[in-house]
Amino acid sequence: RAGLVALTLGAEGAVLLEDGEEVARAEPPSVDVVDGTAAGDAFTACLLVSLLEGRDREESLTRACAAGAVAASRLGAQTSLPTAAEVDAILAR
Repeated sequence: RAGLVALTLGAEGAVLLEDGEEVARAEPPSVDVVDGTAAGDAFTACLLVSLLEGRDREESLTRACAAGAVAASRLGAQTSLPTAAEVDAILAR
């Protein structure tokens, strides 16, 4: 597949491919999973924002995995979406 593609792998993290070649891989931080409802939305939004902020692909993917993990550790959809500060905090652990 042409272009940039992200594949999520659940607890195993995610892979970022460009034109079919792996360009980044990341693992999520460990969390107690409560509800996966918005985990994919959090992952996608954080990946896109991170790339638009000019972060490199590996850091962007790592942040996206962290955002998805935070969301999965909370109940609900909108209320489970993390802030940038919450993503920073879980990555600092």
